Amino acid sequence: MWLKAFSVAVLALCAGAAASNLDRYEGYNKYTVFHDGEDAFNYLVDLQTESTELDFWLLTRNMSVVTVSPTEQSTFEARLNELNAQFVAKPLMEEMAAFNETLGACEGSECELNRPRRQARGFFSHFPRYSEVLNYMSALAARHPHNCRYESLGRSSEGRHIAALSISLNSRVRDRRVAYIQSATHGREWITPLTVLYLANELLNNLRAFQRVLQDVEIYLVPLVNPDGYEYSFTNDRFWRKNRHRYGGRSCAGVDINRNFPNNWNYNGASQNLCSEVYSGTGPTSEPETAAVARYLEYNRHRVKLSLDVHSFGKFLFYPYGYSRNAVAPTRNLLHSVAQRAANQIAKYRGT
Repeated sequence: MWLKAFSVAVLALCAGAAASNLDRYEGYNKYTVFHDGEDAFNYLVDLQTESTELDFWLLTRNMSVVTVSPTEQSTFEARLNELNAQFVAKPLMEEMAAFNETLGACEGSECELNRPRRQARGFFSHFPRYSEVLNYMSALAARHPHNCRYESLGRSSEGRHIAALSISLNSRVRDRRVAYIQSATHGREWITPLTVLYLANELLNNLRAFQRVLQDVEIYLVPLVNPDGYEYSFTNDRFWRKNRHRYGGRSCAGVDINRNFPNNWNYNGASQNLCSEVYSGTGPTSEPETAAVARYLEYNRHRVKLSLDVHSFGKFLFYPYGYSRNAVAPTRNLLHSVAQRAANQIAKYRGT
């Protein structure tokens, strides 16, 4: 079942890319690496923070998935062999073609022929662009004015709204507990805003079923934390991860929003190389996207009882602390129990 869920995550990450978005990846290989030893893991961690020729889709203690440019493949494979790490390499473009064929991806006139069928399946039948996401959120709030509020947390580097939905049953109750859920921190993770908006749709269309929760809890959803990176992954680079902040006209752009928050900023797994996929920025909350989220959470720090950051590509539930192997949260036992119960429920209903 793990491989089934893993394959779905791969499909979600790779699907729907136009050829022009992928030209730069001609000759790249996608490596699935199995590594039990500490040396192999540390080697991959160093590569993630130092190399600009590799792009990690997944990095765990036992398995990683990484794309590697043609110029680095022989060196990469030789080092993995030295470390006794097993790996499977596949041409990235072949993987993309197979995934798109599996999902029934289309281009040009073929898309026009399929458009009525897509529209019949509704908003969740395809990966929506930024404007579609905001229109859908606005429409939800308009249809449920007493239970849903549509607002903006702020603006991104390129001026796009970081839109949010607040969902509850009893707006007159002050100091309600808040469950905060965000997604698309990394632009290329197209499936995540759909996941969060599917939750919004289910809550609002089944208010009676969720009455017990929504009576006392405000569900606060931010589907596109990184709207610039999300839109850029449609128009220019399917695998774009960071935001689109440019520093002083330099050739490399973008900060990994995931590594720009104040807590243990620029710790292990982050980089100060501007061109790195895990570049952490010039300082904590240097990015307007991060600052907008941080302002909301700080202002509501006494009310927020749950915070979830939804990512794609990996069958995991992470809980604090993630910045260090040795750091243990004071509520670790409670967090583990809640995460285990959530995982069990997902397995029960979805078989994954």
